[in-house]
Amino acid sequence: MSIDWTVTPASLWFLLGVILILSEFAFPGIIAVFFGAAAIVVAIILFAGFEPSLNLQILLFAALGVTLLLLTRSRLRTWFQGTSTTGQHGVEVLPVGTTVVAIEDFTNGSGLVHYSGARWNAESDEPITAGQQVWTTGRRGLVLKVSPRPPGPGPS
Repeated sequence: MSIDWTVTPASLWFLLGVILILSEFAFPGIIAVFFGAAAIVVAIILFAGFEPSLNLQILLFAALGVTLLLLTRSRLRTWFQGTSTTGQHGVEVLPVGTTVVAIEDFTNGSGLVHYSGARWNAESDEPITAGQQVWTTGRRGLVLKVSPRPPGPGPS
């Protein structure tokens, strides 16, 4: 039994779809993935035995890609990018008590934490180890102040 390596329009559409979807990892913009899905749909139509003209294939690809983009991009954006709240001047707001995870052991009171898909520089007056869940207690510019204990009500 031998493998048929014949390149068909369906296999080219499928390859284009896979390349477009994978390109989303290199150039995130949440656009290419929809056109990748559209190319795969065109490939499935061709694999199913329908043989529209090349012009119709391109039109179908474009129409599906644009339709998917317009109907679902806003719904999927938060899934791909996460959510954050911004305050004045576009600065991300991190309320006191937000949980973050230490990426490394803190040395001399400073280290890195992970929040919302990003690494943040952080400071703590207490020892913190890698993988430990900590809570924000404040912020100094781009440096988070964290504590291994959740913030509670102030002294009475």
